[in-house]
Amino acid sequence: MKKKMYILGIGLAFIAGGLIFGSNILSANPGGAEDPLVTRSYVEMRIGEALQQATAQQVNTDAILNEVLANIGGLSGNTMSFSPVHVNAGQTILAGEGTEIILRSGNATAHVPGPDGVVNASAGLDLDHGHPISRNHLIIIPREDGRGIRATTDAWFIIRGDFTIQTQ
Repeated sequence: MKKKMYILGIGLAFIAGGLIFGSNILSANPGGAEDPLVTRSYVEMRIGEALQQATAQQVNTDAILNEVLANIGGLSGNTMSFSPVHVNAGQTILAGEGTEIILRSGNATAHVPGPDGVVNASAGLDLDHGHPISRNHLIIIPREDGRGIRATTDAWFIIRGDFTIQTQ
C-alpha cells in the first residue's frame, strides 16, 4: 500500500509540473523574452530596418564630409602647405597673423617692432627683437603688426601663411 501511495504521489507531482510548465509555454508571447523563437521573415525585416538606418546615416555623413571639403577648397593654397622662400641678407619677412615660418638654411633674427615677440613653438619661447632664430624651429607670428624675421645672411625659409618681403 505504501508503494502505491508513493507511485501515486510521484504521478501527481509530474502531472502538476506538466500543467504548470504547459501553461507557461502557452502564455508566452512569440518572439518575446519567454519565447525567443522567431521566424526568418521577422529576422529579415529587422535586418532591413537596420540597413535602412545605416544607409541614412551614411548619406548624412557623406553630405557633411562633402560640405567640409568644399569649404576647405575655398582656402588659398598658401595657407594649406609650406612654400620654400629665398631671402637675401638684409631683407625682412613681414608676416600675417598666424603665419608659420621655419628657417632651413642661413641666419636670421626676430623682427619685432613692439614689446611682445614672436613664438618659437619648437622651444616654447617668446623671441624678442634681434633674438637669433634657430634652424628647423617652428616660428609662429601671433599678430599682423609688422612682426617677422630679418635675414642676416642669405637664407631659405619654408612659410605657410601670408607674408611680404621688405628690402631695407
